[in-house]
Amino acid sequence: MNTHHFKNQLSARAFSLIEVVLAIGIFLVTVLALVGLLGPTLKSVDDVEQIDAVSSVVNTLNTFLQKSPSIAPSGSKFDVIYGAVASGNYATVFVFNAYMDATSPDTELKVGFYDESVGVDALVENADFSDAAGTIYRAVLSPSSVLPANERSPNRNGDGIYTLINPLASYPEGYFAMEVRIFAEDPPGPSASFQASTNLSALSNVEPIFTYNTAVVR
Repeated sequence: MNTHHFKNQLSARAFSLIEVVLAIGIFLVTVLALVGLLGPTLKSVDDVEQIDAVSSVVNTLNTFLQKSPSIAPSGSKFDVIYGAVASGNYATVFVFNAYMDATSPDTELKVGFYDESVGVDALVENADFSDAAGTIYRAVLSPSSVLPANERSPNRNGDGIYTLINPLASYPEGYFAMEVRIFAEDPPGPSASFQASTNLSALSNVEPIFTYNTAVVR
């Protein structure tokens, strides 16, 4: 009699197959919901990090273009920057962190024009790229659409940029507005080369991570 009563208690306390299946189903739905939320969360973190990086690059570029004593140390910063852009209707500035030497984990900020006559200390050299520690940001400066219509081409050319009409000597404005397109590129590493020369035709098929307008004043 006691044994029969004990078996009845066990039967009353056990879960049925349907209850187990339902419990597993609820658990799986919850897990899938959490996994679904994880993707957008990780993307949001990546987006925030990219926004922070772009903001830092933009601030660095603006400070460099407007205040750097390395650009034309004995001349006009305005004239030199205008001339750099006018020479090919664009100029390239690089921004990246680089290791201070091959054995040091310490880094320093590198920012400068590439292959332009702006002052020796305002340039980055080919050798600098092999020391890059992280993303290399290529900023392509070109005439802005906000320039007076008589100072630039009415439309963008085949490379996607406006072109200047007048040389510096005939440019009357007190400011020079530029469109800045920023591209993020991987570092080459210590034993590889980096394509520093800007190919506008190739870049016309690449989406910049950020585009904005800035200006320098006389």
